[in-house]
Amino acid sequence: MFEIKQFPEFSWSFSRHQSVLNCQRKYAYDYYISHNGWLKRNVEPISQHAYRLKKLQHLPMFFGQIAHEIIEQTIKQIMYTKTLPRVETLIEQAREKLNDAYISSKKQYNAWVDKPSRYNMFFDIYYDGKLDAEQVEIYKERLAIIFTNFLNSYTVQQLLTRSEQIKINQTEEFRFLKLHDIKVYIVMDLLYHDVETNKWIIVDWKTGKASASDKQQLALYALYLQQHLGLPLDAIEVRNEYLLNHKHTNTQLEQFDLDSVLDIFNESIRYMKRFQADILTNEPVDLEDFERTEMKEKCAKCNYKEICI
Repeated sequence: MFEIKQFPEFSWSFSRHQSVLNCQRKYAYDYYISHNGWLKRNVEPISQHAYRLKKLQHLPMFFGQIAHEIIEQTIKQIMYTKTLPRVETLIEQAREKLNDAYISSKKQYNAWVDKPSRYNMFFDIYYDGKLDAEQVEIYKERLAIIFTNFLNSYTVQQLLTRSEQIKINQTEEFRFLKLHDIKVYIVMDLLYHDVETNKWIIVDWKTGKASASDKQQLALYALYLQQHLGLPLDAIEVRNEYLLNHKHTNTQLEQFDLDSVLDIFNESIRYMKRFQADILTNEPVDLEDFERTEMKEKCAKCNYKEICI
């Protein structure tokens, strides 16, 4: 049974780590002030307000989200039918989701206010009343690029031509691991076992540019497989599929890579604990003790700019 707690669980993820490094105040809104904001009663109005703002969608992030959803569905279809869909079909699915989100943002404001987790609201429409036209055109053009490169990707070709040797694992089963009794959340895009080579392959789809943290995320997933499946590191292969430029990287991780991500985790946890008034309940320090970023250009695109005063 779901238990309502006064304070959130203390946990870790790469997104949480990046949030606290980018702006302590945003971190407070993301992980403390917005807690229980989905409740209709017995909750502070500021928590409800922060929770709504937390749910605002930025077009680049929403684009990546729906691309991942369609990719996941398509992989299941490929493994079942042994055929590829038409790229136009995937583009149309994405356009429909984007259009639905746009209509929701423009016409269902009250419904979103009441149930912000069930309705979409674009950040730009909430604050400016319209989407950035230049950004819309960029992502319209990317639809064909992303899905064409996906269908022609190394991973999809492996799934299509070697389907008898490949066993897909349900990634929704893989939610978190525990490090030093702290829950670490993960989002694994694709995991499959190549029974011919006896390799476990972790695939991460990227709809944007490469970043320094890409390999670190994959190392965290490898730690999960070691912890939950007891796999040796040489049985795990990690792969980034960069769909914007049709490139992929296959990597055999070294112990150094896992040690490095553990170092990041340990340093990050020490930093986050500065903001706990009570380490047992995870009660936070006062909001004023979470400093605002000095990079003011980030504030213009922050979900919480209307309440961060």
